[in-house]
Parts: sequence; structure tokens; C-alpha cells
Amino acid sequence: MGADERRVVRVAAGIIRREGRVLAARRANGEQAGSWELPGGKVEPGETPEAALRREVSEELGCALTAAWPYDTVEYDYPAFHLSMEVFATGLASGAEPTCHEGVHDELRWLSREELLDVEWLPADEGLVRALAFFWDEVLEDQQL
Repeated sequence: MGADERRVVRVAAGIIRREGRVLAARRANGEQAGSWELPGGKVEPGETPEAALRREVSEELGCALTAAWPYDTVEYDYPAFHLSMEVFATGLASGAEPTCHEGVHDELRWLSREELLDVEWLPADEGLVRALAFFWDEVLEDQQL
């Protein structure tokens, strides 16, 4: 299959912040088990990326989100598919505490700017996370979220 015929997978991810830290989730299963990602998941047909993010975070972490602002779109070619990832800056609803959903994630961490590169990110997330470290203050401003 040529690059033009490659399957496109649309996902939504959240830069979920709390108290100057960003939530990272470690994948529990599949080829990418053990790698870290920003929470989120696949966009279903007829669903907006923001709605997909809210649904996935609710299903996988048991949490609701505050306002979500479009941050970036990441396009990444994996060997078997092309990933198109809409990324939002957001926060957790008041009193929400994320928990791992069995079979999806096996660990969650709140990472500071200095800790962002202490974990092994999925390839599609790595460039975004490196940029996030550079634009940290702009992304995590309280008045934006």
C-alpha cells in the first residue's frame, strides 16, 4: 500500500493540566504497551474531536473535563497507518481524580515541565511534548483554561 492509500486514524488528545503539571498515561496493551501518551482516543464517525476527547477521558479515566481549547494538530506516519491527532489544552472538572481503566492504561503520572521527557512517549506524542516544554507557560496559563 502506498503512502497515499494508507489508512488514516483520527484521534483527539488532551493536554490535561492541574497545579502546574500535565497528565500522562502509560499504555497497558498492544504493540505500544509501556509507552506514554496524552489521554484521549479515536474519533468516531459523526463525532467532533472535542466530543471524542471528552468521551474517551470519561470512559478511560472516569473524569469530566473543563473547557477545552484547540492547541495543535499532529500528523504522524506509523508503519501501518497515518495518525491525525487533534490536541486540546484542558483541565479536569472540579473534584475529578483520574484512575486507570484496566486494559487501557496501567499507570498515570502528573509531570512537571522538567519531568516531561523522563518517560518514553509514543512517537506521535514526542514532538508535541518537546514543543510543550518550550511553550509551557503559554499552554498552562490559568486564564486560558
